[in-house]
Amino acid sequence: MTIPMARPSTGSAEIKQIKAVFKSGWLGEGHVTESFEKALSEFTGARHVVAVNTGTSALHLALHALGVGPGDEVILPSMTFVSDPQAVLMCGARPVFCDIDENTLNVAPEKIRKHLTSKTRSVMPTDFAGLPCDVRAIRRAIGRSDIKIIRDASHSFGSRINGKIIGVCTGEDATCFSFDPIKNLTCGEGGAILVKNASIAESMRSQKMLGIVRSTWQSFSKKKVEDRRVVQHGFRYHMSNINAAIGLAQLQQFAAFAEKRKKLALLYDDLLQAQPDIKLFKRDYGAIVPFMYIIRVAPQDRDNLIHFLVANGVHAGLRYFPCHLQPFFEHSGASLPVTERMAQEMLSIPLYHGMRASQARIIAALIKKFFA
Repeated sequence: MTIPMARPSTGSAEIKQIKAVFKSGWLGEGHVTESFEKALSEFTGARHVVAVNTGTSALHLALHALGVGPGDEVILPSMTFVSDPQAVLMCGARPVFCDIDENTLNVAPEKIRKHLTSKTRSVMPTDFAGLPCDVRAIRRAIGRSDIKIIRDASHSFGSRINGKIIGVCTGEDATCFSFDPIKNLTCGEGGAILVKNASIAESMRSQKMLGIVRSTWQSFSKKKVEDRRVVQHGFRYHMSNINAAIGLAQLQQFAAFAEKRKKLALLYDDLLQAQPDIKLFKRDYGAIVPFMYIIRVAPQDRDNLIHFLVANGVHAGLRYFPCHLQPFFEHSGASLPVTERMAQEMLSIPLYHGMRASQARIIAALIKKFFA
């Protein structure tokens, strides 16, 4: 038996929604996409939600819409998926990597200050493994109102901070979600951007559809007609009815998905807390919906433990290699000691909705056996 690190949580409910889309004959973006946006608005409390085709598109479009462009700088953690710095580069801006806090694995607010320059346009923190970043602390560290905060909430859908569910109500200028196959909520592929400003939302709706808007104009026959007009630079980032249908089915089941993830994380805590060779990350699973379960082990043991687990049918490893150490970004010259140390100690073990408690017990037993 092989236990994967993650697996999509899809089934008959999603298939039923997809069949309805095929029966309608309208597969592209349409009323189902609009229904998904409305459902996300109700779930998060955000007034303006724009659904897109991927989480990377969400990050790029949010940066673009909030004015990030050539010559600008965006501060972000290196311990994140490479889509974040790539989205910055898509805007012609420069990613500036910042160190993290070893307890939260999120960007350390106090370390942001030294990276601030006259070119800083945005800060883009990642909610690592589902733990929300403290945006209020980040704002205090920035000390400037002209710098926009774009939360990469790809890991934290459904989590809460200060009693509020993650979304623009938690203090950022834009919230970006990813709904790829292994996220807390999936659309197969997809993403979404939450903003407070109606005009920015409308501009993003046009930008995600190649800069097109529906408008009334005077035709060659001098009569008024309604048509689609290209009014600005845009991208091919819209979400199809098919993907939105999957998302709608997922939202209806999300409370059960979240509860299962929380119970598995708490079970891991209970099974591994007495193991002296392991450090656990303390998390309040009453507020957090975990995306990953991370443990820390000594650097000399980490890779051997990965090989041992894989040899016994358990997928495990370092989910994200620090971006500033990737070949493409090595030229940044960033020195991030906490990030680099965590990259040698962190280990992600399986956690997904369809996983059984018995599988978590097998994994914990294997970890204990390795150290024994």
